[in-house]
Amino acid sequence: MREDDYTFQGKQAQLIRSSFTEWQKEVCVLNYGAILLCERGSASITVNFETWQLREGSVIVLFPNDVVLLTLASEDFEVSALCYTSSMLREASLQLESAVYDSLSKDRCQTDSEIPRTLIQYMFATLSLYFSQKDCTCITQLVLLQLKGFFLGFYDFLLRHPSKQHPSSGSPRIDELFQRFNALIRLNYKKSRDVSYYADLLNITPKYLNSITHKATRLSSKVIIDHYVVLQLKLQLRNSQDSIKEIAWDYNFPNFSFFCRYFKKHTGRTPKKYRGEK
Repeated sequence: MREDDYTFQGKQAQLIRSSFTEWQKEVCVLNYGAILLCERGSASITVNFETWQLREGSVIVLFPNDVVLLTLASEDFEVSALCYTSSMLREASLQLESAVYDSLSKDRCQTDSEIPRTLIQYMFATLSLYFSQKDCTCITQLVLLQLKGFFLGFYDFLLRHPSKQHPSSGSPRIDELFQRFNALIRLNYKKSRDVSYYADLLNITPKYLNSITHKATRLSSKVIIDHYVVLQLKLQLRNSQDSIKEIAWDYNFPNFSFFCRYFKKHTGRTPKKYRGEK
């Protein structure tokens, strides 16, 4: 699902019911945000190399640039979802502290918690009334206010219920560095695929960065970087009109031949063949 497809249709946000089958076919990089409430069935959702279990009543928050894959979805799996553009998230976050989003990125899913579930149900019920009114002229502002209220309410819930917070994979310092590493990849994936580049930005050694990512995901830093780059390349090859040579240049590959070898190494297909499989 892309920001220009059926879900948004020129709008900033949309309230839908879906099984998100597109997330079940292959790993996706989101360029929109979503708040999901599992209505029926169950599934496993992997977000940024961490897996969460969804069942009826589960709530999960997704942000633009999250790497998402749905597995083990039951036949009756279905969620209600508020999907919103990345530009709307930027506007909603203007008056919120970064700590709110850092907390939600770490503790994004609640399965047996009545308060987040009730917050979502009331928010979706309220928004559905506005979305059903075709002549509503302030839907964007109404969604922004609801998003801010939900983010703050969810954040407050986590602060007041430490037992509901996700178990840490390491020390607070390691968790912080891993979150920063992921944020830096999202900002710089076209510039560099080198572990040393990101380690320098974090003011740590490549060896220490590998130690951090292994503790958090059991994967090396290089694997995480390449995984994200390849996902973005797939998106661009499928969805943009840029030539393959233009994409190679855009991603700072030294030459076209190197780009083709890199892509085939990680996907088993050449860029041209992958693009032709639309």
